[in-house]
Amino acid sequence: MTEALDPELKRLRKLSPAELADEVGGVKALISDLEARLDGYKAEGVRRGLLEADGKLFRLAFSPPTAQLRLDGKLLRAVFGDPFVDHFSRAVPLDWVMRCSARKAA
Repeated sequence: MTEALDPELKRLRKLSPAELADEVGGVKALISDLEARLDGYKAEGVRRGLLEADGKLFRLAFSPPTAQLRLDGKLLRAVFGDPFVDHFSRAVPLDWVMRCSARKAA
């Protein structure tokens, strides 16, 4: 026997592609607003010089800026050639990617 669909999944399946795009855009706008709030909290923690903060429910840990080393694939291939670089490379599976951007006003 088939399980009943979750009400939210049922609602999503009834949306037209245009409605789905608008819903995704709305959620992304909410996420953007929340990320801006988080950036404000982060800036305040940095301003205070916090490295750690323990609350009743959550703990914050701040790590100072640092640098990461990144390989320049184009330069490596130019200097050592494709066979050498391919020998040390591996394929990484990627899942579906969904991008959402605001439409330009006409």
